[in-house]
Amino acid sequence: MYSEIVREPQFYLDNNGEFFPEATTFIITGEYLEFLYHALHTKVVTYFFKRFYAGGGLGKEGYRYKKAFLELLPVPMPIPIKKFDPLNIENEIINLYQLTKEEIEFIDSQ
Repeated sequence: MYSEIVREPQFYLDNNGEFFPEATTFIITGEYLEFLYHALHTKVVTYFFKRFYAGGGLGKEGYRYKKAFLELLPVPMPIPIKKFDPLNIENEIINLYQLTKEEIEFIDSQ
């Protein structure tokens, strides 16, 4: 699940069916949801979405995870999907995007 209008990533992994979406909350289905959940919370993926896919901000800090744009976001998946360490997901995403040290420093400064 995710909230559409946010100030920071707000994705929730509900493996037990305990949450119910309301008017501006949406459900993502499919495979590899745990990896996607962690990836969408990283600085790198958040930067790419806000910079190239969000379609503009909402006020000084807000932005929208519009479904049409979120579906276009290229999140690289490790092949084969392996057991990953959620605490190390940022580094895994950096490696999958093949970012340079300079690119990482730029994203961190945003």
